[in-house]
Amino acid sequence: MVGSLLHPLNIFIVGLGTGFLIPLLNRLGKGWVAAAFLAALTAMTLISAVCAVHLYYGGEPIEILTGGALPPYAINLRMGLGEAFVATGATVTALLGAIYLLRGKYAVMLLYLILVMGVIGMITTRDLFNLFVFLEIVSIATYGLLSLGSKPEALSASFKFLMATVVASTFFLLGTMLLYAATGILNIDDLIAAREGIAGPIAFAALMMLLSCLLLELKPFPANGWGLDVYETAPGSIAALVASVVSAGVFFALLKLMPLLEDYWVVIAATGAITFMFANLIGLSQTKAQRLLGYSSVGQMGLLYMAAALLHVIDAKAAMPLVIGGLFINHLIAKAGLFWLAGVVGRERLTDWAGLGRHPIVLAGFGILICAIAGLPPFPGFWAKWQYIESLASHGKFVWIAIALLGSLLEAAYLFRWLALTLHCSSDAKDWQFSRLALPPVFGAAVLLVLCGYGAARMAGLDADWIFAPLIAGLAIFVLARVSDPAQRIAAILTVAAGGFWLVQGMTGIGFLFGALFFVGSVALVIASLYRKERRPGFYPFLVVLLLSLQALPRAVTGLEFFVLFEFVTLASYFLILRSPEARSAAFSYVLFSLTSGYCLIAGFAAAHAVTGEVSLSALLTAAPESALAFGLLAAGFLIKAGAVGVHVWLPGAYADSDDDLSAILSAVVSKAPIFGLVVAAYATIRSDAMLDLAYAVGCLGMLTTVVGAVLALRQDDIKRMLAYSSMSQLGYIVAAVALMSHLGWVTALYLTANHLAVKGILFLVAAAVVLRTGRRTFSTLGGLAKTMPVTFGIALVGIVAMSGLPPFTGFGGKWLLLSAMMEKGWYLPIALGVLATLVGLLYMVRFIRAIFLGPPQGAAHTVPEAPWPILTAQAILIAGILIMTFFPKLLIVPISEAIDPAFASTLVWAGMSLELIYGYWNPLPTMAATVAVSLMLFAVLWLVRRRTARLPGSARSVNFYDHYQPLFAAFTPPWAVTFWTAVAGSTQRLGMLAGRIYTGDGQAYLLTVFYYFVAVYMVCAAISF
Repeated sequence: MVGSLLHPLNIFIVGLGTGFLIPLLNRLGKGWVAAAFLAALTAMTLISAVCAVHLYYGGEPIEILTGGALPPYAINLRMGLGEAFVATGATVTALLGAIYLLRGKYAVMLLYLILVMGVIGMITTRDLFNLFVFLEIVSIATYGLLSLGSKPEALSASFKFLMATVVASTFFLLGTMLLYAATGILNIDDLIAAREGIAGPIAFAALMMLLSCLLLELKPFPANGWGLDVYETAPGSIAALVASVVSAGVFFALLKLMPLLEDYWVVIAATGAITFMFANLIGLSQTKAQRLLGYSSVGQMGLLYMAAALLHVIDAKAAMPLVIGGLFINHLIAKAGLFWLAGVVGRERLTDWAGLGRHPIVLAGFGILICAIAGLPPFPGFWAKWQYIESLASHGKFVWIAIALLGSLLEAAYLFRWLALTLHCSSDAKDWQFSRLALPPVFGAAVLLVLCGYGAARMAGLDADWIFAPLIAGLAIFVLARVSDPAQRIAAILTVAAGGFWLVQGMTGIGFLFGALFFVGSVALVIASLYRKERRPGFYPFLVVLLLSLQALPRAVTGLEFFVLFEFVTLASYFLILRSPEARSAAFSYVLFSLTSGYCLIAGFAAAHAVTGEVSLSALLTAAPESALAFGLLAAGFLIKAGAVGVHVWLPGAYADSDDDLSAILSAVVSKAPIFGLVVAAYATIRSDAMLDLAYAVGCLGMLTTVVGAVLALRQDDIKRMLAYSSMSQLGYIVAAVALMSHLGWVTALYLTANHLAVKGILFLVAAAVVLRTGRRTFSTLGGLAKTMPVTFGIALVGIVAMSGLPPFTGFGGKWLLLSAMMEKGWYLPIALGVLATLVGLLYMVRFIRAIFLGPPQGAAHTVPEAPWPILTAQAILIAGILIMTFFPKLLIVPISEAIDPAFASTLVWAGMSLELIYGYWNPLPTMAATVAVSLMLFAVLWLVRRRTARLPGSARSVNFYDHYQPLFAAFTPPWAVTFWTAVAGSTQRLGMLAGRIYTGDGQAYLLTVFYYFVAVYMVCAAISF
């Protein structure tokens, strides 16, 4: 007799008892059946949860033997902490999903209940034969649920499922029998204790059959066609149950047997890796929602047992709770939520999901689930992957890290493509209706993911709650937006200003300087956003998250804190870009390259941790030269995010196609995040004597970025696209300055960074004002605005002069310092590139002023009003910064020099003089005069080329002065980068489609694949064993 109502055995008593009662209660009415069904699942959930809490606080595991006999004649169960955790997750998920079945047939509820009970049995049993029995119960119940469908496709899929699981169960039964014959033991714990004596061909065959069964139940590639058909054709609620709850039970069974399979951990990991990679590769070409979720589910389970096996290989038992627990709960809840939502929406094809954009609350829930599955913060999968990669890096397993990150990138690609399709509404979106019971489970899954994510963050060692402040502030603005649009605008400004001021407090050194830059730029540009009078759903919440995350970034003291905030910046900026219908393609490129950047960073931080053993960013300063790989990965990540040449293809579209005020924020403020990281990484590199030989190469890359960006800017007719390439070009100067690996270089980098923030903010806001007032954004359709927009003209002139490097403004001093420092180091190739970039930069800057303000008036230019006050206010703040840096340079130079390194600030000398003294004398003639002279000579050559071209027979004088140079510069900038990345994307998609051809829908072929899979596993493991 059970002594407590909350004893684990009552889960089975409640399940069986309610199963017998349901047919009787059905005669009283469906309401009775639904009440009993929910009550039983609630009781199962409550028992599991109470056991989990009891065990978490130090309770002893609960051992259960039934029937007064010993196994295999009795059921042997154990409820330990791991079992309680998995059982609670499974029952909570099953309880939420049960809501969709309350109006269905009583047979569905009965089978659902029995299936959940069987899964709990798989989780808690400690006996192999009992495990087989519960596995059969789950398989039969699942087949029953699948076969109740009426569509021919669903019935066909259910039969394939039956055949595949019968074969897998047969393997398990035979393996159990053979193992018992070889050892006389069926208890899992006793088998593990005696594993050294389990040898010989019979025992080997038994283990192979057990392993193959559990792997097949988890649907590995390529023996998973039957499972994918089930995911595609089953109702969303049933597909969710199979993908999450059933998979949870099978995975935990495999996890229990993992110590018994010690010799084959690498094979299990390889199987998981292959499944994870190919499932996500094939998922790229999917067009059906549930089929796509099926590939994602298969891939996630592959990642799970790959991680479990590798953690056993490296003996990282301490990491198991976070890594396995985080990946498990993340997939369990998020995948169930997505399948539920797919069932609720009822649209088969991804392109038919556009109507979700008219339901912002539902869209928010969908976005949370997508981000969770993609492994982004603050959800459990993110913290699990962080710990997993750190654990692997500590043991030098970088190939496995590459597999995990590449597979994650492929999965994120098709998930974010799907998300983008839902954002912009279709014409029939207004007809979408959701019942009252349809959405609570989806929202419940989203809330649970957030709560579990917070718990996982604590387990990962993140004890800085302030890091979540941007998300909390964004949520508050989102709620306020439902009440009053003017109120959310004012609240957004106050939140960015007050929150930023609070976050900057306590910062020191370089962090304080960047924090101050982020603060000023954020406040100025959030004010500018007020010029848009229409409602902008989702804009201000994400804007607040973005700007507060940027301001918090310099406050990070560990690699984990930095990376979390870096990912917050990526996500918030991606959703802001995606708001523009024209930016869907650009947003997709942006998020893929940003995630690639992030994955380089996580690998870099992990590699650094493996060398130093510390999590603090300050530990990078004491890293040994062996940390070269870490610094290389960090540099690669920051260069991708900064848009260096070759990986810049995302930049022009993201800046040009997004909302006009957002373009200013992206170029002026967001682009400084990778610069901050690059400065920190470079400083750590020189302090640790690592990878200094690559500094020259990075410097050349920076200056090449400057030249290519300038040439591409000159070729543009679209003013925003020209400014985007110009931003890329100017950032190249900063990269080159950082690469100088000297205090003078870093002072120059920070000086140029401040100048770039102000200048690009001003000029993109000029473009926003011009587009707003004229409705045009191409040089060929603009002109004559100097008379009607004189203030904007004057502001643009200040910005252009400050960017061009001409005196007296800040760009002059910055470029002088840069070129002088390069001359001192003998970097003559970067200097030559800088001279060429200066020339081309002058051309497109003059063109910007001439075409928009000084050219012949176009259309109704004489009636265009001045820019609105929010834009002018923001520009005034930024111009004030330029003037301060121009006329009082010591106010910036001295703090910068002290921030670089207080120990070296007093010795920051160059050419026998302190930097402060040099800047006081302001003697740029040795460098800048030569640069300007060479630029003028090149300009004269181009002028002669223009005149000669104009005199050629048959040629006509172009209206546009710059048209003559387009062919010349086009020859030097072929679209190699775009062609290369387009080819990579196309080849990857074609490879996925080719791999997907194995799924023919033929049940016999699927069954043969199952047998072939067993043979392959058997032969590979035999090669290892004998």
